[in-house]
Amino acid sequence: MRRAEGLITLMLAPLAVLVNPGGAAASAQSAAKPAHDSAVEAGHLLFNSQCAHCHGEDAGADDPYYNLPQLMSDKDDPFFFATVGNGLPDKGMPPWKAILKHRDMVNLLAYLRSLEREQGLIEDQPSH
Repeated sequence: MRRAEGLITLMLAPLAVLVNPGGAAASAQSAAKPAHDSAVEAGHLLFNSQCAHCHGEDAGADDPYYNLPQLMSDKDDPFFFATVGNGLPDKGMPPWKAILKHRDMVNLLAYLRSLEREQGLIEDQPSH
């Protein structure tokens, strides 16, 4: 059985090069970046459908309190998760923990952090 699997692998290897001429390294590189880009895009769509009525389309509210890139630029990620999860009832923001999945909140945060970088409010973290 193992010999047959090995033979099939050898026969299919040239096809992998035709499908992915850059090899495994190119595949790993392209897989890493689009995942972040897709999180930002998913966060953008979710933001405009669920959050824009208070925080402005594309997070561009005129009031600095509701303009999230400005508000979040000096806040850490746990602050974001706690605030979105628990809401701010005294400010009219409902808790979202029963509505949004954790992945949704991660995507929203990725979107907001991308806006902060675009607006020069935070710098990119150096790669390790």
